[in-house]
Amino acid sequence: MAALAVYVIFGINPNCSKAVVPQYISPEVFTAVRMLFGTAAFWLLDLLNYRKREQVSKGDMRLFFGAGIVLAGTLIAFSEAFRYTSPCYVSLVSATSPLIVMLMAAVFLKEPISIRKSLGVFIGIGGGLMTVLFSWGNDANASAIGLLLCFVNILFYAGYLVLTRAISNKYSPITMMKWIFLYGSIFCIPMGIPFFSAESCPLLVGKAPASAFLNLFTVLIFATVVSYFLLPIALRHIRPTTVSMYSNLQPLVTACVAIAFGQDIFTWNKPVALVLILIGVYLVTTSRAKNEER
Repeated sequence: MAALAVYVIFGINPNCSKAVVPQYISPEVFTAVRMLFGTAAFWLLDLLNYRKREQVSKGDMRLFFGAGIVLAGTLIAFSEAFRYTSPCYVSLVSATSPLIVMLMAAVFLKEPISIRKSLGVFIGIGGGLMTVLFSWGNDANASAIGLLLCFVNILFYAGYLVLTRAISNKYSPITMMKWIFLYGSIFCIPMGIPFFSAESCPLLVGKAPASAFLNLFTVLIFATVVSYFLLPIALRHIRPTTVSMYSNLQPLVTACVAIAFGQDIFTWNKPVALVLILIGVYLVTTSRAKNEER
């Protein structure tokens, strides 16, 4: 249920983010605001939960630092992608994350890969390639650099899931997130400061419609705090590859919202690519090697 909630929120997030980036706030400042808000929210929750405060070992603190940098990379690539592409493509390409997570989990967590999983990888990648090859030159919202940033976002996010898998069993979500967001903020905030101005960030100086503030509020509360609070809970009980399989909901939610609000258009390659990705995800997540844990 935690994973399901996370990816429903992630499905709405691209639409809300595109509504404010880059028209009302620059991608760099948008990321810095998300990291700063997340840091403040989780440290406040930790203060309210002072009776159950946890001590973090030095070794795990290094993992928190690494996770913070990886999370920062994830959010930076995500926000920068909206300079060049639309919510549907951001979400559709993100549906390949189970495939990337599976490969990373096999390398770093020694999770076995069966023939069925391998077949799913190639079918899913075929769907991702269809998104790229049939979009160039046909859809102004699907530039090469925009799609590249989408894939970079996936790589960082997959690394984040694999990196935080072990520590999710040792610490509460609040403890994890307060340190991860703090370290990510140290990286993101200096990058956002040079781009803060009334011209590039009218939203932050009160020069934006009410809908822009509502979309920003949705991203900060749900896509930043609620989702990243629930993600460690999901990782505590199921494997990273299984958690990431719920990302197949993301393009469905995003596409419905984007088309309904006129942020995107319906083209034939989107459902075909999505079907291939979902077939790949299904094969990956329903396969099980003989020596794989139940």
